[in-house]
Amino acid sequence: MAEFGFSEDHEVLRAAAEKFAMQELAPGANERSTQDRMPEWMIKKIAELGYLGMTADEKYGGQGMDMLSVGVVAEAFAKADIIAPHIMLTPTQFSILLESGSEEQRQQLIPPLISGEAIYALGLTEPSCGTDAAAIKMTAVRDGDYYILNGEKTPSTRAMQGTGVFVWCKTDPTAGARGVSCIYVPFDTPGVSRYELPYAGVIPLNCASIFFDNVRVPVSNRIGEEGKGFYMIMDRFDVIRVLLCLVTIGQAQVSLDEVTEHVKQRTAFGKPIGKFEAVSFKIAEWSTRLEAARLMCYRTLWMRDQGIRHVKETAMCKSYIPKLCFDCIHDCVLLMGHPGYSTEFPLSQRMLNVMGWELGDGTAEAQKLIIVRELMGREFLPYDK
Repeated sequence: MAEFGFSEDHEVLRAAAEKFAMQELAPGANERSTQDRMPEWMIKKIAELGYLGMTADEKYGGQGMDMLSVGVVAEAFAKADIIAPHIMLTPTQFSILLESGSEEQRQQLIPPLISGEAIYALGLTEPSCGTDAAAIKMTAVRDGDYYILNGEKTPSTRAMQGTGVFVWCKTDPTAGARGVSCIYVPFDTPGVSRYELPYAGVIPLNCASIFFDNVRVPVSNRIGEEGKGFYMIMDRFDVIRVLLCLVTIGQAQVSLDEVTEHVKQRTAFGKPIGKFEAVSFKIAEWSTRLEAARLMCYRTLWMRDQGIRHVKETAMCKSYIPKLCFDCIHDCVLLMGHPGYSTEFPLSQRMLNVMGWELGDGTAEAQKLIIVRELMGREFLPYDK
């Protein structure tokens, strides 16, 4: 078995991504962070450079790269602009999902995704269920060669700007998790309506509530087998959660870098505040914690690339790292003082951005249940299944 580490190609990719991010994405990022759309020019530029098709098969216009490569770019982009990594991670997310679909679906849906022409939203969470994805209430009733969809999905990132949504719904309401299917629905389908759901962080992802009122969709839009949708999304979460953790690390690392320079210049009692152990030790401690978190993420992605089961490792990353990064940025705000709390500088907005990923794609509490199950066995979970 190969040993964990980065190849020369990974390091070249990292250098190129960081250069692009700092030169072209970082300027104006703070101003863009409160806009309610992903910039079209950014989507186009990231697509032109090939970052949208990193894991997609070459026959669909992709690069066929490994997950370590995706993680390297996601972290580099996150240091410059919170939206950039989400733009490039969306094709990864749905390319993985469409591995369960038909060849016709892949040919139809992947190329416009990695060219930047299409933006897909994820329709999983509902008002009354998030962590318990098997408890969704939205229904898809078979009517000949069509499904009739009724229900609500909220929140759904990218939905206001998106061209379509992958919806998880009950095709068999009596079968629990085994009755959940995934169906692709273009947003221009009659009966679909969207309403903006303003967020405090990651604002340009234009989150929305989506309503489906007797929406008629061909059965050919179902991704994978009927009743297998729940298991498809669980596998997808096992890699996307790790990539999102690297996004939070990128936001925390750039904040720590900025504050490190600040404390070298800011003086109190006649000397730079970086000379005080209360300040310098905090920077040393956060640097150590971020490096440990980074290694957790990259090792888990490496396991994915090697075909090694990594359910426990993913849950460990997601339960620990977003909160760690929020706490890091919070300390950076305090070290920066009033400027750090102002909207003139990006620290406070980064803190809100990272808080969002304490919620999105699985809470820390839910991840700890997964860790317990993997370490001790299902019989030690605090509920009966």
